[in-house]
Amino acid sequence: MLKIEPIAAFSDNYIWLLHDASGAWVVDPGDAAVVIAAIDRIARPLLGILITHHHFDHTGGVEELAARYQPRVVGPANQAIKGVQTCLGKGDSVDVLGVRFSVLEVPGHTLDHIAYYAPDARPEPLLFCGDTL
Repeated sequence: MLKIEPIAAFSDNYIWLLHDASGAWVVDPGDAAVVIAAIDRIARPLLGILITHHHFDHTGGVEELAARYQPRVVGPANQAIKGVQTCLGKGDSVDVLGVRFSVLEVPGHTLDHIAYYAPDARPEPLLFCGDTL
């Protein structure tokens, strides 16, 4: 069963932790230290990272987490985001722990901003929208 937990970061942000028995993914890890603590606590491998846009408070921990865990890193096509292995845009999708997320382009906050939407997730739809709603 998929579990979703907020990880407090900085003074006013959250990094989302998605995990089940097979492993974990995080959304917008601006701070690697709090993610590492959460991964240690749940004792699951970090399998992937979802990035919504290039701002440091959403990407600052990517390089350290990638070096430590070798997760799959997906995000928008922007060379400023170091470590993205799969660039996604409108119409693409990504599977995360058995949930299929559609990628939406939402350029209201930054031009490269994307969101991840799973309308068929249960018990309710899921949306990870970074700084754009």
